[in-house]
Amino acid sequence: MHTSTISPATALHATAANLNNSFEIIALQFRADVDFAAQETAMANLNAVVQTAEGFKSRDYYYSEENGHWIEFIVWEDDASAKAASKAMMRNDEAIAVFCLVDEKTMLFSHYQHKGGIAA
Repeated sequence: MHTSTISPATALHATAANLNNSFEIIALQFRADVDFAAQETAMANLNAVVQTAEGFKSRDYYYSEENGHWIEFIVWEDDASAKAASKAMMRNDEAIAVFCLVDEKTMLFSHYQHKGGIAA
């Protein structure tokens, strides 16, 4: 079992989203030679990169101990902002340093628009 260095009181930011936003969902697994502490650090380091992008609203990320996968949920103002930020990340040295640690065969990256849902 991995011990997280992230506060358990970390807020979920995606609840501030609205129906016009674009939702970026990324599923990934790090290379086998990247230990869990380095994975956590890498995921946290991306916060500084994405929050400077125009149209950024929020970013939450999750880890599954069951299968060693991470999921990122990023909310952008709109689809154009999301796609522009994605292009910019591919030119950002800090982001590229994280991407180099990822097992590319496991990565799923897509933008979505809200189409429905329900809450309690």
